[in-house]
Amino acid sequence: MMRLLKSTLFVGFVFGAFAFTPVASKSVVGVYGVCDDNPSQVRLELKSDNTFEYIDNSVTPKLNVSGNWELTNEHVVLLSSQQGAIFHRKWKISEDWEVAKARKGMTFYTLRRQGE
Repeated sequence: MMRLLKSTLFVGFVFGAFAFTPVASKSVVGVYGVCDDNPSQVRLELKSDNTFEYIDNSVTPKLNVSGNWELTNEHVVLLSSQQGAIFHRKWKISEDWEVAKARKGMTFYTLRRQGE
């Protein structure tokens, strides 16, 4: 009987320790980019009002595109009304919201969340 009581208390303690642990709620909103010393300075800023700003200095002419974005599954789709702007419109976001990846043809981009 004492063994059952100790086991029950132990299970209750373990459950109680983890039941009220705060859950980190992250969001896709933020700034993703390459490291500061990279001359391409590719940067994607996803704002909380579902607008974005995308800068890519690795192409000619340099790109500075803005518009709206939407989240579908783990992909962020960039919607812009700027005519003739060719850029990575579909970004796959990692499960931990820390990495954004895109592919257009044979060009692959990986951007990491910048410090907040």
